[in-house]
Amino acid sequence: MSDVSMENTVRERLMSAATELFTTRGYAATSVREIVEAAGVTKPALYYHFKSKEGIYLAILDKILKVVDETFDTRSLSAGPVRQRIETLFLRIYEVFEGHMATVRFLNSVFWGPAQGAPAFDFETFHIRLTEIVRGIVAEGIATGEIRGSDPQPTVMALMAVLSFAMDLTLAHPELGVGKPEFLQVLDAVFKGVSAPAAPNQESAR
Repeated sequence: MSDVSMENTVRERLMSAATELFTTRGYAATSVREIVEAAGVTKPALYYHFKSKEGIYLAILDKILKVVDETFDTRSLSAGPVRQRIETLFLRIYEVFEGHMATVRFLNSVFWGPAQGAPAFDFETFHIRLTEIVRGIVAEGIATGEIRGSDPQPTVMALMAVLSFAMDLTLAHPELGVGKPEFLQVLDAVFKGVSAPAAPNQESAR
């Protein structure tokens, strides 16, 4: 293994160990010693890669932000039927969620738990950005007649609720959680409720 690969492995082990400890014990209750012991490395290794406990905490959040930026890339969502675009975005998010459950638990523990002296981080950016993307797509659907109504907000809330509940249920009760097929079925139910009725064809119009 090259020196660069070895350093990357050490860095990932430290971040994985810190993520687990911050989630289960909290930021304030977790020490540098516990992180390095869980990662199987020494304190100098953590200080080399992250400078401090605060540094590794922020590095975890920065990594999450990069994943979110890639997931929210709207270039592939700029064309096509509204339903297809929403499904593409939500499936992309759900796949990231399934692959990073430990990180999502960490985010939830930080967002909903006490501050514990942890460095400040703008968590609202995630929700606000996703909501704006979904609202924009839904508004286009209303304009083109694909989505019923004149106000995108009820549809946005229904879609976001499905995504949020599916992830929360899977985290809290894995035995009841939904996979991608079930998730698509729930989305299908929502779209059947919000989609504008199809225009009658000539035969049915007679």
